[in-house]
Amino acid sequence: MRETYPGHYRALVDLRGDEETHSAETSGQIDKDLPRVGGAFRNALDLSEPGTKDWNALKRVLLAFVSHEPEIGYVQSMHSIAAFLLLAGLDEEDAFWCLVQLVGEIVPGYFSEGMTAAKLDQRVFMRILRERLPSVGLHVGALGPDDIIAAIMSGQWLLTLFVNVLPTRATMEVWDEMFRHRHRAPLFAACVALLERNAQAILATTEMGEAIELLQRCSESLRRAPASEGEGDACDEAECDAFLARVRELLSNELSPAKVDELTARVRGKFRRPSDVRLPAAITNVSALTDVDDLYVGLLSGDLRDKMTAAHENMCATENLKDELSMLKDASLASSVHDSDMNGEPVENESQRERHSSDDRNSPESILKTSELNSIFAKVVSIETHANALTEHGDKVLTCVKQIVLRPLRAILESRLKSFCEEIRFLQGEFATKVITLRNTMDQQLEMAPDLSVFLASQSYNRSMWPLWTESIFEVTIEQAEIVLESLEQIRAELAWMVSVLVGERKKSVTPKISRADGWEDLGEDTNAEASITAEPDEEYLAASFQSHKNETENRLNEIRIMVKRTHTEAIEDLPRLRQNLSATTAKLKDELSAEEDAVNDWAANAESRNKIKQESTEKKLEQVSRELMKAYDKSHIAIDDALAASDSETGSVSAKDGLEQSHADEERRLRAALQSVKTLESVLSRRSNALEREKQTSQSVRAISSRTLSQTNASLLLVFEAGEWLEHELVARGSKDFVDDFERLADIIEELSASARNSCVRILREWSSFVRKITSQVVLEYVSIIDSSAQALSDTQAALAASTSRLDASSSLSTSPGSIRELNPSHASPMSGNSLRSLTSQMEKLTDIAGSKLGSFGNRLRSFASPTPSKASMNQNAPNDVETVSSTSPGNDASSTNSKFSRLAASAREDGARLESRKAQLLAKKRWLREHLVARGEA
Repeated sequence: MRETYPGHYRALVDLRGDEETHSAETSGQIDKDLPRVGGAFRNALDLSEPGTKDWNALKRVLLAFVSHEPEIGYVQSMHSIAAFLLLAGLDEEDAFWCLVQLVGEIVPGYFSEGMTAAKLDQRVFMRILRERLPSVGLHVGALGPDDIIAAIMSGQWLLTLFVNVLPTRATMEVWDEMFRHRHRAPLFAACVALLERNAQAILATTEMGEAIELLQRCSESLRRAPASEGEGDACDEAECDAFLARVRELLSNELSPAKVDELTARVRGKFRRPSDVRLPAAITNVSALTDVDDLYVGLLSGDLRDKMTAAHENMCATENLKDELSMLKDASLASSVHDSDMNGEPVENESQRERHSSDDRNSPESILKTSELNSIFAKVVSIETHANALTEHGDKVLTCVKQIVLRPLRAILESRLKSFCEEIRFLQGEFATKVITLRNTMDQQLEMAPDLSVFLASQSYNRSMWPLWTESIFEVTIEQAEIVLESLEQIRAELAWMVSVLVGERKKSVTPKISRADGWEDLGEDTNAEASITAEPDEEYLAASFQSHKNETENRLNEIRIMVKRTHTEAIEDLPRLRQNLSATTAKLKDELSAEEDAVNDWAANAESRNKIKQESTEKKLEQVSRELMKAYDKSHIAIDDALAASDSETGSVSAKDGLEQSHADEERRLRAALQSVKTLESVLSRRSNALEREKQTSQSVRAISSRTLSQTNASLLLVFEAGEWLEHELVARGSKDFVDDFERLADIIEELSASARNSCVRILREWSSFVRKITSQVVLEYVSIIDSSAQALSDTQAALAASTSRLDASSSLSTSPGSIRELNPSHASPMSGNSLRSLTSQMEKLTDIAGSKLGSFGNRLRSFASPTPSKASMNQNAPNDVETVSSTSPGNDASSTNSKFSRLAASAREDGARLESRKAQLLAKKRWLREHLVARGEA
């Protein structure tokens, strides 16, 4: 890594500067820890006080690591590891990179927040201890609750990477193995090798403190006394060689990196802890393992694990046809009501009955019949039942039915054809009524006048006549034709959507090509070359859609068929493998049960052996104390007798009084000596009694631990048996020929359902396409005829309007001369010509009365000819205001006022003419547009 990131360490050191980039707490903690690096460094590194060369180098390495890994930071015991790297002869930068590799790759998670990996390895250490040294593991676990002794020792050994635990040479050899394997497995191998050398001594301990003290001193057997004061951490070469040989042997067999990874995965799987969720990726890359997972080794059926998990969590049924069955029930009920209404609907008279019968014959079906729906419903129920009974891939079958097979049925049931059917019936009737009314009105008009103008040439033009046209029966009929065409276009859009659902395209709204105009003056503006009447699905398109859905159904069923056959083949191959795995896993668990019982028996045998030794030792002590007791008493008696004899020989005679006192004193001395011996005896018995009580507690703890382990193993064995039974049943069912045959029968029912739904959908589409095509042709032909009549009426109205415009222009020019003004206004007449003017005025009034009487009947016909509606009145808000009539001229009006009125009327007439011309052009363009589409549809 030094070569990969050249200059990185120096940059980190320079970045640190005067430690301003690090907290005072971190720097202060390092200063506190450096003097406590341990005895292994006292003679090799000068860390006696701050500021020495080794002190500064070690602190630079640690602070550089903190800068490199800010999320980890500095952790206690890290200073010993960095110091040991410097002790090994590495320079600062190499020591830094080795520390990075150790912390990040070899022991990941040991020094991170929460020390999750270190806690996990404490459990791994205890598991290794129970497997490799079962009696020692039981004993250590019994001496302290919750494996506290193993936790303490693994923390002292693993977190320090054996620095200051083993002799320096042994530690370096273990580290060489760690860097060679790039794994922490050598640490576990060193733990086992160290405990094996002290197993009997550990088993002899009866207290937790005693055991911990012994474990802390168990590496002393690898050391020897230093030959000189400067030799430092002396190593017994023979003992170290034997220890390291055992470490390498364990690394190559029972505790290889792969075995340690597997064991770690099993500890995570069988003994989960909440802290495991924060483990580093380097550990979680290996999935957690349980005994049940051993059953899947080598199996080809990769879905079995997920299926069994879902079965245990009651999550098997993820697909069903509940919504589809509910939709069919609702449709069947609606169809029944429709049939009842059609059969029992009261009719008022014979003509209404004939009209309803004619509509029913001409209108296509919009919903399925009750018998068809009941048949489809029965097939769907059968498919759901058989799919749920299918051993595997039933969910895929139901998905196929939901997403592909029932699409045609969904297109029918979700369509709006029923409402369109009622709408088009009504609109078609309204259009036919208006066409008949238009033709009758035209016939009546032609009987009275030679043209179809809504404004006669002989009529005086006194206001805008454009509203007369917009509210005429011509425009009303044109509007109804547009409404019918728009409704037909909406039906085509619905048919296009149904086809898109049938073939499986993504559903999207289809906008009709003909939209209703906001104002009838705008009709025809959108008749450009790109606009067209949407084509109905023809036979070729329906056949292609039919085949597309059929192919999609068959292809999906073939895909599922291939999966079924592959599942069947894999199950046949997996069944013997599963039975082999089941046999091996159960045998392994039974071996664990036997090993646990053997461990308890071995521990009990060792405990009994030690107990006999202790009993014998106690008995010897008791015998010795008893002998000392009797001996002490006898010697005192002898000493007293000797003293008395000597006294008698000297005095020759002793008084009785003195002899009694002497006897009491002698007895008292003998009793004190005996009591002292009894106290010694009592102490021996008390110590043995306390030791026996501890042994009994240890024995009870061992039995409790063993019972818990046996219970866990039996539970695992039961889970393995249950899982194996379920898997075997599943594989037997998949490997059975009935599995393939059941799917084939189910596929036949699905194909029948698909064909039924597809045929019904295509039949309805075909009938509606024919119906829409027929109605469209009829409406377009009538529409063209109406446009021809409207164009003729517009031309006739334009001619009448042109005549009125000419008269208004003439009147306007006449009114500009004084003489003409006097002729029109008697108040300006000359006295010399008064009689002639009055005569002319009288004649004009008579002619006006005659013309008014003749136009009276035409006015009545015109009111019936024009059909004013409120909506049309609103479209004429911008029309010019009515011009005041000029038939009654006030004598006080002057010539300029009269001229202004005639000018306004003339301008209004010209504007009406321009509007009529524009409207006629629009209608003729609409006619060309309709004829072009008739030709395009092959119906012209």
